[in-house]
Amino acid sequence: MACTPFLAGLIAGVLLGAIPAPRIAAATAAAVSIPPPASGRPVSVPEGILPADVLARVELLRENVEQIRRFTGRPPAPAPLLRAGGAMPREVYSQALNLERRSNRLAFEQSRVTRPEGIPLRRDARPADVFAVVNRSLEAILTVKETLGIEEVIVEKVQPDGTSPTQVFNTIVLAGAEVNELLEHQTSPSHVFQQVTEAVHQAAALQASTPGAAPMPDEPPFEPNKTPRDVYLRLQECFSLLQEIAAQRGQGTLRLKVSEEQAATAKPNDVSDLASLVVETLVHLHSLEPDSAEPPHAHYPGRKFPAHVFQRAGLLEAILVDLAAQSPQAPAPGPTTG
Repeated sequence: MACTPFLAGLIAGVLLGAIPAPRIAAATAAAVSIPPPASGRPVSVPEGILPADVLARVELLRENVEQIRRFTGRPPAPAPLLRAGGAMPREVYSQALNLERRSNRLAFEQSRVTRPEGIPLRRDARPADVFAVVNRSLEAILTVKETLGIEEVIVEKVQPDGTSPTQVFNTIVLAGAEVNELLEHQTSPSHVFQQVTEAVHQAAALQASTPGAAPMPDEPPFEPNKTPRDVYLRLQECFSLLQEIAAQRGQGTLRLKVSEEQAATAKPNDVSDLASLVVETLVHLHSLEPDSAEPPHAHYPGRKFPAHVFQRAGLLEAILVDLAAQSPQAPAPGPTTG
């Protein structure tokens, strides 16, 4: 039988990946039912949404992720490395974006759904902002459940009104690790390289807006044979510098410390959690400079190894060292809660 031009194009499109293979049915977010907050607080009144509502939504997402894990026969996710104290809503928002990225990748792998993603806020986040991102992640997870034919519905459970942002932060990090475990293509050094490049762009823009700042430093020499542990520890040094820079500008940050022994177990997923926090902190500091230029967006770089990420994080560290030396002195921020 002769192959028509349409059929030839369809076959070529499938082979090249431009057209999804027909064996996977496309799903849409519109087919998924998202419940209102179990607390009864309406999302139409953002000021009324509490960290408790966000925690309830994250736990609902985790229970649905656990259903998918059992259905697909995946092992339980290892405990994530990142734990924090004194988190603020904007820092919780950074981890919610990371969770959304992974949930969207899972929805694409299982359902061939491409979903838009949130972007860092250039203002202080509210619990309602975090709730919205987690809610979109839940939509992606429920889409996967529908594609797999998992019909059991889980009811959201009310969480205590006294829930702190720190509790939400650490639970979102845990949820992100659990979603990552379901991915065919889990978080890789390439994903982390893109995040660190985003941080470099933010830091360079902040540096350019600081009077007396040194020129943009050169990227350090490439050092082979690096592991996620090496990258994690270098990014942790970057975050320590950011804490210093933030304090000089009267801004607070969460408390974070992972020992070298603990970092020995770091995986790209853990490094991504920390990189997301670094990016958010830089976005926040950059937003305090109204006349600074908007930095370019970092694109997916292709295949990278931990040594490439280590080198890029070295460039970030060099910029932050200069910023710490040039930042204006300000009164130390008050203690954070949460």
